[in-house]
Amino acid sequence: MVNGPDDNFDCAAAYEALVEFLYLAPVGIIKFLPGGTIEMANPAAAQLLMPLATDGDMSDIYALLRDLAPDLRQHVSRFEPANGQIFDQMQLAIPASGITLMLDINKIDPNTLMAVVQNVTDLTAARREVLRQTQSQRLLASVFMGINTPVAVVRSDGFILITNLAFQGLIGYDSMSLAGLNIAAILPPDCKGLARAARTQQMLDGSCYTVQMEVVSKDGTRICVSMNSSLLKGNDAKQSRVVTLVRDPSTAAGHSSGHQVNKVEVLSLAPMREAIGRDWDRISSRGMEIAEQSIKRLLRPSDILKRGKNDSFIIWFADGDESSNAAILLRARQLVRRTFTTEFGSKIGALVQASSALDPGSALAAAALA
Repeated sequence: MVNGPDDNFDCAAAYEALVEFLYLAPVGIIKFLPGGTIEMANPAAAQLLMPLATDGDMSDIYALLRDLAPDLRQHVSRFEPANGQIFDQMQLAIPASGITLMLDINKIDPNTLMAVVQNVTDLTAARREVLRQTQSQRLLASVFMGINTPVAVVRSDGFILITNLAFQGLIGYDSMSLAGLNIAAILPPDCKGLARAARTQQMLDGSCYTVQMEVVSKDGTRICVSMNSSLLKGNDAKQSRVVTLVRDPSTAAGHSSGHQVNKVEVLSLAPMREAIGRDWDRISSRGMEIAEQSIKRLLRPSDILKRGKNDSFIIWFADGDESSNAAILLRARQLVRRTFTTEFGSKIGALVQASSALDPGSALAAAALA
């Protein structure tokens, strides 16, 4: 009979080596039964858990951790698989000592559980922040992909960064086909200019907006949706948007506002600021205030006037009559120009008169691109 390679295996020596490893391991290792009874704990575990044994009894892991993790027993008992990890990096803060423990629990078989406990109090603040951010990002990514509302994150220039499964399912394209695509390629033409107007206002004041539209999926199905766009707060120079699409079968696309389309216009004072130069800081606050009151007198009760960024005014016309709105906007430009010409002395007046400030063709573009 030929001896196999395992015939001389010394089980007793291997077991002794394993026990020695468990006792010398720098982290706490605990073997316990489903009911909580501790069968084995190495010295590191005993040292970490000893302060929790106020009555000196260290026979039950659930009793030791009752104040730190009161639902531990219930969570372990509800874990139905025959084996697997139940807890991963659960942090337990001990208020009395300021120590933070990290707990992992694995189910080895139906009758055997293994816990690993270690002191993570001395982790540097930088490492803790990295761990926290990593865990938060994983959690947010999981939530983002799992929610039922179709969502896309879009760069300021319109290119899609990421979409969730619901968005992909609605449009009919997978993530690889959508990433890097300009969202305009899957949205209908903005014939009435409603989305452009709302986007212009959003770039100036950060407001969210909702418009009704009809999108066409990959298989040609036409779907009425409400599209909501909100800015992700962060770098103002390159703002990203969160775009959601919600099915809206009761509303025909493009008819939510009938024949009256709200229109946003921007009256930018940037050219005037450049013409006035260094005196602008001295007079701008008063000038903007006077100009705002003057413009309000020209508008209809349902129109909205707001201060925008970069020395501008945002005018949201409730009436979609473009010729009427254009006439009001022209009068507003003339009125603002007159305000700065007459209210701040001859020097400022001469600078404004000599400039092309408030040129109607460049006001909207200058403010929108600022």
